Amino acid sequence: MGNIFRVDVNNSDFIAALDAERRLFAYYGLEARSQYIELPGLGIKVRISEIGSGKPVVIIPGNVGEVFPLAPLMAELKGRRIIAVNRPGGGGSDGVNYLNVNFREFTVQWLTALLDTLKLDEVPIIAHSIGGHMSLLMALDKPERVSALVLPGVPGQVPGTRPPLFLIALGIPGLDRILNIFSPQKSGRTLRPLSLMGHSPSTIAGLPGAMSDCYYYFGRIPDAKVLSRSFIRSLTRPGISLTPEQLGGVKQPALFLWGTNDNFSTVAKGQKVAGMLPAGRFMAIQGGGHLPWLDSPAECGWLIMEFLSDY
Repeated sequence: MGNIFRVDVNNSDFIAALDAERRLFAYYGLEARSQYIELPGLGIKVRISEIGSGKPVVIIPGNVGEVFPLAPLMAELKGRRIIAVNRPGGGGSDGVNYLNVNFREFTVQWLTALLDTLKLDEVPIIAHSIGGHMSLLMALDKPERVSALVLPGVPGQVPGTRPPLFLIALGIPGLDRILNIFSPQKSGRTLRPLSLMGHSPSTIAGLPGAMSDCYYYFGRIPDAKVLSRSFIRSLTRPGISLTPEQLGGVKQPALFLWGTNDNFSTVAKGQKVAGMLPAGRFMAIQGGGHLPWLDSPAECGWLIMEFLSDY
């Protein structure tokens, strides 16, 4: 395995990030039980937050791996045991240099190790953006472990989709000026990337200050930028993108929630992607950006709960 980056739990920015996350969860009425899970055979720990009770559902975030942006959606998933996973390298989990690992193999390894540790034989997965890509890999390589998929926001690296140029630029060393849009600043610019992902000014203005604080402090954790750059650069390698034939091998029921303002792709292309899966279902979220639950939390929550009622 490539270089492992340990999280310093005594770092002041890490402590502030956890405080901001607690305040954000409290704002949305979420009582989270957070803990570290050691992944056998990989030598890393991931931080998870469990919320509620009932049938389990695993949440895999997008971006560089923090679960906090999904708080408004998790608040709508009442009656389920939510297991929200900060992916390796994000949200206070240990990270790896993704340029030194096989992306697909590592993804399936850490997700399998997580489910084994949690004693979850089969579980539905809700996954956003590149987390959606990861969940599709898991569904392909370990189909017996995934009962259903919910993919809010355009999944990463599927046919007909492409991240905005500013995200591609984040993986190029030396472009510090562009990287400044994600740099931690207390001027309120920490939510600026959301405007570049198709979200309206009214949606962004309605988010609590704790959301901005989370972006601010999680972005300041030591090695956060190194890890995010290695992750984004790894996605440009040949063979990462899923093909129509591979998507055709995903047999699990899958619900796509696609924001009409999501600038990673168009609704028409999203309908084609969903149609590549034998049991794919497509729903357009009017006015939704790349994180469609920020614009329509109740609608997204209702659609997900209805879809997962049998899983």
